[in-house]
Parts: sequence; C-alpha cells; structure tokens
Amino acid sequence: MFKESETERLRLKNIGYEDTDFIYKQFSTDEVNTYLYDAEPMTSIEEAKELIEFYLQEEPRNQHRWILILKDTGEKIGTCGFHCWDRSSGTAEIGYDLQPDFWRKGYISEALEEMIRFAEDEMKVKCLTAHIAEQNIASIKSVQKFGFYKTNNTYYEEFHGKKYLHFIYQLDL
Repeated sequence: MFKESETERLRLKNIGYEDTDFIYKQFSTDEVNTYLYDAEPMTSIEEAKELIEFYLQEEPRNQHRWILILKDTGEKIGTCGFHCWDRSSGTAEIGYDLQPDFWRKGYISEALEEMIRFAEDEMKVKCLTAHIAEQNIASIKSVQKFGFYKTNNTYYEEFHGKKYLHFIYQLDL
C-alpha cells in the first residue's frame, strides 16, 4: 500500500531497520524534539528499533513513516508520515520532523504536498488533521500554506509537569 515517492528535491523512502542510526539521531536531537510533547528524546538505539517496528507492522496498518532523503546527496534529513488512519471515516493525521540544518528551506512544504497527494489518491482520505503545539509557528504556517484551517478543537499535552496547548488543523480533501 505505502509506496516510496519523490518530489523535486526529496526521496520519501519507506522506513526500515537500515534507518536505525538515523532514527536515533533524529529523535535524540533536542531541536527536533522541541515541540514533541508526547515522548522523551531517545536515549538508545533500542528505542529507535522499537519505533521502526511500530511502523513496520503488517498491513493493513493505521500508520506509516517515510524517511526524507535529499536526492542530490542521499543525506537523510527528516521523517514524515501518517498516524491514526481510519479507513471507515476517511481520516488520518499527518506528522513530520526535520533536522535543524534543513529548517526553513522548503523541504517540509515539498513533503507535505506529496503527503497530501498520496493521502487523497492512494489512501482515499477525505480529511487530514495535524496536531500542532501552539508555539510551533513554523509548522502552523506550513500547513496553512496548503489550506489546513484551525478547528475549534484543542487539547493540552502534559509533559514534565507542564501543559502545552495544541491546536488541531484540518484539510478537507
């Protein structure tokens, strides 16, 4: 079901165990974890393997992750994918993250465009959501660029004894 894909500058490669070192690097990097209030930064390769296992469950599964790779250099720079795919209602949640050296260079916009196309054409999703921390202005701007709108639904993610407001953005396909 989940195929690899390409954009002008990126290759979206299905996650695999060969990505263990990168996944560990990605989710142990403080800047990447700045707005991820649902898990501690990774502290071991074993945690990276467990995350990859989660995304490699047999299909049909309700989640998928791609590794974002620069086509010109082969460097792994981030991940993107889907969570909570509900086939019966035609809904899914999107997520993405990027190494800090590649922020504000349009890579997430490229990935988002391909993710939206894939969700609509391949997954037959009618509604995508993005759950974004209130302080993550760059991410909010990224989804708004593609027509996501802020819903009236909000929630607080509790992390380290503090509560962080999250907005839910929606795109009707």
